[in-house]
Amino acid sequence: MKILAHLYLFQILTFVTVASLISCTNKNTKNPFDTECKNLKTYDNLKTCKEPSGNFEIELPENWKREFFVSENESRFYFADTTKELSQAFISDIGLYQKRKEIDEKFKRDKIISIKNTDELNLISLKKITFQGKEGYIFHTESSITNIEKNTLEIYLQNRNKTFYLIKIDLFGLDNLPDRICNSLSIIESSKFF
Repeated sequence: MKILAHLYLFQILTFVTVASLISCTNKNTKNPFDTECKNLKTYDNLKTCKEPSGNFEIELPENWKREFFVSENESRFYFADTTKELSQAFISDIGLYQKRKEIDEKFKRDKIISIKNTDELNLISLKKITFQGKEGYIFHTESSITNIEKNTLEIYLQNRNKTFYLIKIDLFGLDNLPDRICNSLSIIESSKFF
């Protein structure tokens, strides 16, 4: 009977541990500031935008500005809601870079040094994440450009063959910043990276 009780307790603890790990992973990916995403925006009239080589795809409202840039070294996709004021929206850039780079502890240290050596940048937060099976880091920095506050999220993800993704989100001004962060990350989260 004691063996069954221990086995049952072990199963419960395993379930709780796995559930905690999953919720922490999702929390880090969706919300690097540990704020609750209560006001997520629902977007209508979505159009699927696919990277020409099939490396990633994203669904965006049809009226958003979108632009691809593709070369032999990188494939980048820019998008923004240009129907809103800059302080009410965000600008995003998803890039797959063919340059071989390890997104590891050394990369993280080098990136921190680079941020600290740039006078106008302040590192707000840094987290290690796993997103769609890819390991990486999310850096949150802030700066001031001609008296306008700018927050930037940079998500670096290791891809196959040591290539890497860089997902960059720029948010200008401080109006509704937590909501805009949550909305930008929810769009990235619903994207597919192959």
